[in-house]
Amino acid sequence: MRRLRWMALAALLLAAAALLFSRGEGKPPPRRAEVEFPRWRYEEYARLRKRSTLVLPSPPATVAPGGTPEEEPRRRDPFLVALPVKPDGPVVVFEANALRHSRLGERFVACVQARHPEALSSFQRDTGVDPLRDVDRVAYLGDSAVVSGFFDRVPWDELGPAEAYGQAGRIFRNEGMVIAAWRDQILVFSENEESARRAIDQLEGRAPVPESGIPEEMTYGEVYGVVPGAAARGLLRLGDRALADRIARLASRVELHVDAMQDVAAVVHVRGEDAAGLGDLATSLGAALAVARVKAQATNDQRLADLLENASVHPGSGEFSLQLALPAERLETWFEGCGDRASAPAP
Repeated sequence: MRRLRWMALAALLLAAAALLFSRGEGKPPPRRAEVEFPRWRYEEYARLRKRSTLVLPSPPATVAPGGTPEEEPRRRDPFLVALPVKPDGPVVVFEANALRHSRLGERFVACVQARHPEALSSFQRDTGVDPLRDVDRVAYLGDSAVVSGFFDRVPWDELGPAEAYGQAGRIFRNEGMVIAAWRDQILVFSENEESARRAIDQLEGRAPVPESGIPEEMTYGEVYGVVPGAAARGLLRLGDRALADRIARLASRVELHVDAMQDVAAVVHVRGEDAAGLGDLATSLGAALAVARVKAQATNDQRLADLLENASVHPGSGEFSLQLALPAERLETWFEGCGDRASAPAP
């Protein structure tokens, strides 16, 4: 689980720092349409409303005679409520079902099936879960992962004895891993049993929903999340240590949104209380991108040059944004020959 955690979060950071950058081929007109960066759209608003099905229990309110009757209880998204976020911990959500049906997701699935034809069907036979249909969202939170979807066909008996917990929860323990299930809709995988129980407690109103989690107004794009500055130091430890320490010192909150249905575009918002320090950091990042771009061109590193072609930094008051974009056709070249390689005889 620990390895999965760092691989997933490191992959996300790589996506934010290196994966999604350029537009076009560096040629004169005709020019392609601009990449659309993540923002609220009607489809995402409708998605949020459809997912808001949970009414959390609340203490009875007393209404004075002639007082205003209580408003209809607010409905919440169970997946967001369940996230057992720690105050200084990262949380990153992948819209797995949407990504699977994206342009690049289709290519990725085709590549996996070409290389390992039995992998997906074998997983479904073993777990009762069709990863292409039954998984909706996946969140990574440090020592835990939360998955939403349809899990009514999971052979729970094979996981061992279950401990009933709360009104609709079950706790399983398997080889050092704790698995919490709630209504066959949400699964929590954790190294920490307290986190697994807390997720169910939040769903059933016995524990407050953490303020450091992901608010509903952040749930746009196919990937979105929050990485506190202190967590950024750990994620960047294998890279530029000085940069990691600087981000951890200046950034109180790093927010990420990625739009990946057609082209892939990302916006990273870095916020903190030291406006001057963040301004200097934005300048440094812009200069570093420019130097890396020139170096890539000088060394004929075409892939890196493509990735850095249109990366941009946008300073603000007490924050700055890093915008990154890459058209789908550029990324699709990374999958070329996948089926041919899969069918080639092993050396």
